[in-house]
Amino acid sequence: MRIVELLNTAPRPVGEIATALDLRQPQTTKHLQALERAGLVVMEPLGQRRIYALRRGPLRELREWLAGFEADHPSESVLADYRAAIAAEPLRTHEFERILPAPVATVWEWWTSADLVRRWWHPAHFEVADCVAQAVTGGALSIALREGDGAVYRSAGRYLDVVPPERLRFQLAPLDGNGAPLFGAEHDLRLTGTADGTRLELRIDLSDPTPGSEPAMAGIRPGWNQLLDNLAEAIAS
Repeated sequence: MRIVELLNTAPRPVGEIATALDLRQPQTTKHLQALERAGLVVMEPLGQRRIYALRRGPLRELREWLAGFEADHPSESVLADYRAAIAAEPLRTHEFERILPAPVATVWEWWTSADLVRRWWHPAHFEVADCVAQAVTGGALSIALREGDGAVYRSAGRYLDVVPPERLRFQLAPLDGNGAPLFGAEHDLRLTGTADGTRLELRIDLSDPTPGSEPAMAGIRPGWNQLLDNLAEAIAS
């Protein structure tokens, strides 16, 4: 990069470049030849002198290509929030609210039909590998999420209270490698009709964390924000 910066001011012979950068001339020539192969510089022989100059066209193309990397990706802010949550004292209660553009009965179906749950109950870079949603009081609820590398993460619980189409209360906790819950997680979902569709209110209360469960607890808020965004997009489409 020092050679490129130097040539940006003016074309220069090899010897001048070597002197300016305190390099040996053979070493400088080697670097210049690499830049020439990359298409970033051109060598013009002037008598016995070899003059190197930048090729501005490829650099302009590179600038235009790099411009596509300027905007932050939404996932980056999620990762930053997740790191901050891990470092902080874990929250035991999380509350979420969304206005969804569909009737209450429709939103209820998206929560209680295993086929529909598969379409939204996964954060970015995951897919639902398996889902059991027996939406009756005492019924089983389990979700298996598969990451792109094939790793599978399981959560399991049961329905505590089912009042169609207004309220779902259920336990659902992530499991460790032995199938034991990392912590308790009681979810209380309430659906209310509005002029714009349905107001969704979700409260999650965490309890009984096991040693080492802090990262999973820290992921509750960013994870559920992604899930509810997925749900809103799925319903809207």
